[in-house]
Amino acid sequence: MEFLTRLAKRLVNNIGLKILSLLLGILIWVIVVGIDNPVKTQIFASIPVNVENAAVMEDAGKFYEVADSSKTVAVSVRAERSILDQLSRDNFIASINLEEYNEGRVPINVRATRYADKITSITPRNSYASVTVEDLGRKQFGIEAEISGEVPEGYSVGGSTINNNIVRVSGPESVVNSIDHAAVRVSVQGMTRDIRTESNILLYDSAGQSVDTADLELSRTETGITVEIWKNKDVPVTYGYTGIPADGFAATGNVSATVNDLTITGERDDLSEVESIMIPGTAVDISNASGNVTAKVDLSKYIPSGIRIVHDEDAKADVTVEIQELSTINVEIPASNITVDNVPAGMTAIVGGIGEVTVISVRGLAKDLSELNPAMITGRIDMNEIAVSQNIGEWTAGAYEAPVSFTYPEGIYSGNSVVAVKVILRPEEAVAADSVFNDDQADGQATE
Repeated sequence: MEFLTRLAKRLVNNIGLKILSLLLGILIWVIVVGIDNPVKTQIFASIPVNVENAAVMEDAGKFYEVADSSKTVAVSVRAERSILDQLSRDNFIASINLEEYNEGRVPINVRATRYADKITSITPRNSYASVTVEDLGRKQFGIEAEISGEVPEGYSVGGSTINNNIVRVSGPESVVNSIDHAAVRVSVQGMTRDIRTESNILLYDSAGQSVDTADLELSRTETGITVEIWKNKDVPVTYGYTGIPADGFAATGNVSATVNDLTITGERDDLSEVESIMIPGTAVDISNASGNVTAKVDLSKYIPSGIRIVHDEDAKADVTVEIQELSTINVEIPASNITVDNVPAGMTAIVGGIGEVTVISVRGLAKDLSELNPAMITGRIDMNEIAVSQNIGEWTAGAYEAPVSFTYPEGIYSGNSVVAVKVILRPEEAVAADSVFNDDQADGQATE
């Protein structure tokens, strides 16, 4: 008992042993804690990488794109197990500062938003993010209407109006330069009334393939569009022609064409004013023709403003004008059909003899000649022209050869031979005396 008492006093009074005991206790505590709450390393994956100071690129007129493999990062975090157990990827912020861009790489910085002072280390698996930089492209495009679907029979797609028909595009120069045009898509399937809608703006390359807009900035992404639906109308088409055929030939008036009826469409007011389409004579020229003339006529040139041909295949027509050779016949013209102008004063002019006829040749198409009535041909003699041609200073009674100028009905032409008849000039008193004598003789015969 005394031994134990002396040992206790020695231990209590020995400072060295006290320190040794303290150290031994701490060591035991560390060993116990290390076994129960060890420091470990844990990986946290798929942490989004934020971009800082993007304006640096924009101010320089550059476009940047972070590689897909660098848009998230995994980090190794070293801390006590009790701390790690309370952390998740949401407790870390990863970022890149574009001011630190260097030859396609930017350092990745990661910091903790929780227990930062209790974390031993944070190490990104990838220390750098891959960033592509190219010149920034800017272009402006007109927006077209891209119409799909079919309207019912008897209707057509009319005009289209886009509310805001310009879109400005900026983004990677290579992508912007690949854009050929912009369009909005509208379906008219089964529609009989105008369509008004909002449609997304689509971008296409020169091959008609859609351009991905993920890296592009558009001044607008959609716009309003109105598509008019017009009713169709069938109208007849008539054709004219111009010119004079070769000598000895004439147009029969028969005109044939591959398009005689036309389906047209347009706004209601414009369409109501069109009942037929007249193709002017200037469209077909038969000058100097000695046979049928066929011409291809573009009908779209003669369609009224605001009107459109529905079927493209009807826009052009082959038009044929029939030309035939003229026939020649002789006809007898009564003397009474020939008049004499500018008869000398005091004279009476008589054409031929009583009951005489003048035979002339005329030309024309067979059908016109068969319907010709000689009484429809009239002649004219001008005594002044005879005086000039025969150098007559003073007229005297007698017989004179006089050329006749004939007038023919439509479709009948001169036989190209000069016709002359005999004109007898007699003093008016002689004609009057003969008239009295003939009247008295007629009365005497009646008395007998």
